Amino acid sequence: MALAAVAAFLGAFVQSTTGFGFALVLSPALFAALDPVEAVMTMLALGLALSLLVLFERGRPEHVNWRALVPLLLWALPGLAVGAVALTQLSKEVLQVAVGVAVIAAAAWQLRRRRRGAEPHPVPAAIAGFTSGALTTSINVSGPPVVLWLEARGARPEEFRASLAATFLALNLAGGALLLAAEGSASVDAGTVAPLLGRVGAGYALGALAFRRLNRERFYALVLALVAATGAASVAAGLGLL
Repeated sequence: MALAAVAAFLGAFVQSTTGFGFALVLSPALFAALDPVEAVMTMLALGLALSLLVLFERGRPEHVNWRALVPLLLWALPGLAVGAVALTQLSKEVLQVAVGVAVIAAAAWQLRRRRRGAEPHPVPAAIAGFTSGALTTSINVSGPPVVLWLEARGARPEEFRASLAATFLALNLAGGALLLAAEGSASVDAGTVAPLLGRVGAGYALGALAFRRLNRERFYALVLALVAATGAASVAAGLGLL
């Protein structure tokens, strides 16, 4: 688990800086050391802690557009159920490759439009929410659909980061409850989660400092590049390259 400890720190740093990316960095290390259900449950528990740190870093939630976010979260609920079924019934490798290819294509499209100076293409909240929910409980890489939705809405970096934290908090709570109901309490090991929490806290603190130094254009260029990297990592994992 030494690799997982390093990955927890780096993943928390990346997500605290850009709003997402924790699962991209940590999930390969966890899936290499744990069975799929325990790896997903560990990711959900650590992601929950990280989301709380980001969302309440000033004592209360700020910069979250709840009016826009709530419909997306409601659409995520049926997606969570579909993803939980997919985790136990479908090939994880096929899911990883299919999701990765779609994410790379979507990120490349949005990045190309941004470089041309065109307005980002809108992403329906229903599609973003349902897809993010399904990915939460299947391969635990739920960020890209919500990232593309927020980027298309032109959210300010502060709103972007806080809204993602609120989304991940809700999805991790709901997804964890679903998997606990389906798999039982043995699916999560406190002895695995607890040592990684300190690394998550340290990574968050350093990332929060880095976030304050990024301007808007650099922020979104970094975000879209990270979305594409998430997709590439998902494909590589599905093909057995990670």
